[in-house]
Amino acid sequence: MAEPAPVGVHVYNFSDNLLQQVVHFHVVKLLDSFFLWIGTNAVSFSSLAVAMETKMDGVLASSSLLGEVSDTPSISLAQKLAKKTKKQVFISFNLPTSQMMLPLVEKRIIEEMNTHPEKF
Repeated sequence: MAEPAPVGVHVYNFSDNLLQQVVHFHVVKLLDSFFLWIGTNAVSFSSLAVAMETKMDGVLASSSLLGEVSDTPSISLAQKLAKKTKKQVFISFNLPTSQMMLPLVEKRIIEEMNTHPEKF
């Protein structure tokens, strides 16, 4: 008989100093998905995007659920992380849009995923 899947919600937080500002990352891990909030203060929730793999090889479905339809950072990050983890990924990116910040945020998340894969 197969082992039952672990149930519950697991929360994990980490922070880093990126471009001279403290950026907070809050991960809420669910069974086959996770939610990742990224921002500098906990009262901001201006965007929410989701991405997941489809049954077609290499094809991702993604959508902006809250905020601007053209919220490129949230959607882009959700797509990359969904592809990497093979999970449904919800992203709330609450930082000023900057061509310099997004790659640093991505790099920091990937570092954390490689160090603590069980948290995602």
